[in-house]
Order: sequence, then structure tokens, then C-alpha cells
Amino acid sequence: MTTPEVSHGRGGAGNINPDNTKYVDGEIVREGPEGSHGDGAFSTGRGGAANIADASAPAAPTRADKEVVPEEATRPSTDAASFHVGRGGAANVHLSTEDKQKHEKYHNPNEGLADKLKHKIFNAFKK
Repeated sequence: MTTPEVSHGRGGAGNINPDNTKYVDGEIVREGPEGSHGDGAFSTGRGGAANIADASAPAAPTRADKEVVPEEATRPSTDAASFHVGRGGAANVHLSTEDKQKHEKYHNPNEGLADKLKHKIFNAFKK
């Protein structure tokens, strides 16, 4: 069996490549009896006020249905790690505390170009 070709990116022939990655559906579902349970408002669709039923019913302390999140739909926490979001650029990089300290050690925001050149030239003779 050949590997399917998948488009990665915004378009163009350079973004269409064979990809043998197994893609899975997160399948986050809500389990329980369908329809009204008498425990408050619930959604019957993808969004919008027309998809909310029992909006006037008071909310119950516990729901008769529950969300089921399978292992495939979870990911490890990035709280203590550096990560990147968005399309690119320094503003989309979120550094961990450790990486932020390393960055600040070598990148002094108060040091100008002349100071950087001076350190580079004089440090070359120290070796």
C-alpha cells in the first residue's frame, strides 16, 4: 500500500508530500442518556443559541451525562517547557523559566551593537 499524499501548509506543490503519520480523531464525546435530563441547559449542536435546549431549567449540582476524553486526545503539559505557537516570529515563542534565564544571560537588552563588537574583539585575544 502506498503512503497517501497530504497537504501541509497553505498551498503550493511544495506542501504536498507522502505522509505515513497515523492520524486519529480525538473522539471527545459526551456519554449518557440523550436529550433532556432535567439537570439544566444542554447543547444539541455545534453552537449558537438555537442549539441550546432547556435554557430556562435550573442547573443541577451534578449532570446525568459526562465528557469522555480518550488518551489520544490528551497531550503532555507544556507548563515547564518552552513551546511555540502561531505562524512564526519571536512573539510566538514562550520560554520556560530555565530557558528564559539562559536567554537573558547571553542577551542583554541594554547592550548596544558597539558593546557587542567590543566584547567580541577583545574576547578573541583572551583565548
